[in-house]
This record gives sequence, C-alpha cells and structure tokens, in this order.
Amino acid sequence: MKHFNRQTAFTLIEVLIAVAITAFIAVSAFAIMNQAIGTQESAENNDARLAELQRAMNRISMDLQQLADRQVRNQYGDLMPMLMGDKSAEDTYLSFTRQGKRNPANLPRTEMERVTYRLEEDQLIREQWVVLDIVSEDQILKRPILEGVLKFEVEFYSEEQWVDSWPQSDIGNLDNNEIRTIKPGAVKITLELDDLGELIQIYPLGIG
Repeated sequence: MKHFNRQTAFTLIEVLIAVAITAFIAVSAFAIMNQAIGTQESAENNDARLAELQRAMNRISMDLQQLADRQVRNQYGDLMPMLMGDKSAEDTYLSFTRQGKRNPANLPRTEMERVTYRLEEDQLIREQWVVLDIVSEDQILKRPILEGVLKFEVEFYSEEQWVDSWPQSDIGNLDNNEIRTIKPGAVKITLELDDLGELIQIYPLGIG
C-alpha cells in the first residue's frame, strides 16, 4: 500500500487555500471596481442632467428678458397679446413675443419672434414661429429643451398676487388693446421632473 506524504498533503491544502483567497480577492476587487465605475457613471449622469436643466432655465430666462411689446396674429387670424399663458387650461402654455432673433446674414427682416413653451409627452417644448404673423401651423418649429418633465405650470404676478392666466380680462378699466400690451410683474414657472422632483423659478419682468 502507498502512503501519502503528510507534508505533501499539507502543501496541497495550502495551495487550495491560497487559490481560494486569490479568487476571493479578485472577485472583491472586481466588485469594488464595478462600484467605482457605477458611481462615476452616476455622477456623470447627474452632472449631465443638471446641465440640461440649467440650459432650459437659461433659455427661458433669455427669452423673457427680451420681451417685446408686439401683438401677433395666429393661423386663424386672431390677435394675440404680447404675452399670454394659462395654468388652468388642459394644455398649459406660456407664449410671448421677444426681441433678439438671430439674423446672421443681416437680411432685411424683423428681429422679433414669437415663442411658446408647453408640455408634450414628458418633454418641455419650445415653439418658434418662423414669422410673427403666421398663416398655418407649418410655420411653427418645435424643439424639446428638457426631458422627463411630468408637470409644467405658469403663474403671473399682478397687484400683489399670483394669478393662473394672463392677460386678465378685468384689469382696471383698460380696453382690449391695452390689456393685450400690459405685462405682469413676474412669471413663475413650476416644473416637476421624474428624477429631481418639483422646481420653481421666478422671472421678474418689471412692474405689473
């Protein structure tokens, strides 16, 4: 009968233990590396999301800062105020005329344009009219500026209170034309995002 050397058997056990420890260390290192990569990717995603939000808020701010006293006509020929919006409507929107339309070719055209913000399929959409007085919806360009938006609401500050729509038909003794050209003191926009929750931004416009 053959006898195994005790020292040899002990050495084999040591080798097996060493292999097991090495495998455990490798698995642990892989898990730590994956966690680090996941953390980095999460941080990068958060940074990208915040940057997207900041760009959208800056876009709205720049538009409102260039608010223009110009009424327009829609595709039905209806005269629309320089600024209008409605929180209580089924389709909440904010629409106004602004200065500063880009004209890189220096063409003989107006520097004003009509823009509208509204919510469509969880996207905050910025609509831009090709001309001030459009004759069809084909003259409206739409571009999403923010994804993952669950709610979009607008309110208007007037006479020391926030109101749900603008313009109001009962502003003093003003006639229809004056009502169309008056502006509120500020616009408040409330957004609810699928990952960041509710955000509120107030844009002062002056005395309203």
